[in-house]
Amino acid sequence: MKPSRGDSLIVKYLNHSINNDELDELISWLEHPENREVFKDYSRINYTIDYKLSTYNTEEVKKHLLKKIQKDKKRQIRKRVFKITKYAAILVVIVGVVFLFRKENSGQTAIVPSQDDQMITLELENGRSVKLKEDGTQDIVSEKGEIIGKQIKQGIQYEDTELLELVYNTLKVPYGKKFQITLFDGTKVFLNSGSSIKFPVKFIPGMNRTVFLSGEAFFDVTKGTDPFIVNAENIAVKVLGTRFNVSAYPEDPSMHTVLVEGSVQLLGNNEENNSAVLLKPENEAIWNKVEKEMVVKEADIATTMAWMDGQLIFREVAFKDIVKKLERSYNCTIINNNKTLNDEIFTATFNVEIENIEQVMTYISKNTPYSYVISENGIITIN
Repeated sequence: MKPSRGDSLIVKYLNHSINNDELDELISWLEHPENREVFKDYSRINYTIDYKLSTYNTEEVKKHLLKKIQKDKKRQIRKRVFKITKYAAILVVIVGVVFLFRKENSGQTAIVPSQDDQMITLELENGRSVKLKEDGTQDIVSEKGEIIGKQIKQGIQYEDTELLELVYNTLKVPYGKKFQITLFDGTKVFLNSGSSIKFPVKFIPGMNRTVFLSGEAFFDVTKGTDPFIVNAENIAVKVLGTRFNVSAYPEDPSMHTVLVEGSVQLLGNNEENNSAVLLKPENEAIWNKVEKEMVVKEADIATTMAWMDGQLIFREVAFKDIVKKLERSYNCTIINNNKTLNDEIFTATFNVEIENIEQVMTYISKNTPYSYVISENGIITIN
């Protein structure tokens, strides 16, 4: 029997070969409830994927699609990279998909409910900490009483001051949250969960624009005559004006720098590491902290940038590494007593802004036979 047009669109979507026009056609096709049932059954039978389409909303789909396209245009990421992957990601967000496809043996993860008592903090030059509510608006005031910036909800904009010397602030973002900061020169920094950045309140002309990162951040650097330098994990990422992502969590065995646009140079900043690498757009530099080696390869920009839209995309990733990112994004603690599970390889997609911890746990438990126990303090233990 010749497959229907709907079948063809489903296959193209699931294997990431769908183009823009076909994605629009698939979205229209899914407006009919009977087609959503076909989509769900086809996916479950052929890919062992559990789709939640019960709350499909056509207008919300269109609204979200438009918003997503506008965001992508602002980022100016090359169409060659995103023409397939970004639209596949759009539909994942639209229909609220969370799936886990097992490549090797069965496995079970554990996720803990988030703690709401942690807040984003800004440490000023005198050591005073300012708590930042994500829905709040306030002035950022220096030790001398001068307004140096303004917080508007999930972002801070630094302003011109009369400072003639370097004065540093430090922004700390706990697990389960993200935040944006616009530096004095207009450079935008998007911080991921569990990250912190130390930066000058005002850059001094004739001096390097240097910031210090722990964790993960995306930088959209304003061009200037003075180099912009990100110091992280004994590596200095040096640029003049460009857009790139740095992941440098202290507990991770490697640091990752992905260049989206422009040019960056990575420099070792101590005697133990004096390497120098010039990175080209759409490439990734991986610094192995243990081996003290730098490797450059083609970047998966869609996967790297997914966190900015609330997604976690894993493509053939070891379970132990998935656990780390789940803990950061959901502000949870996962204890895995089944050590054989750590090195198993999984492909998974989660949407932190749509699926809560309970939903994620439910999806994973349907696809894996491993047992888990939730303790009174909310820690989930895998056995």
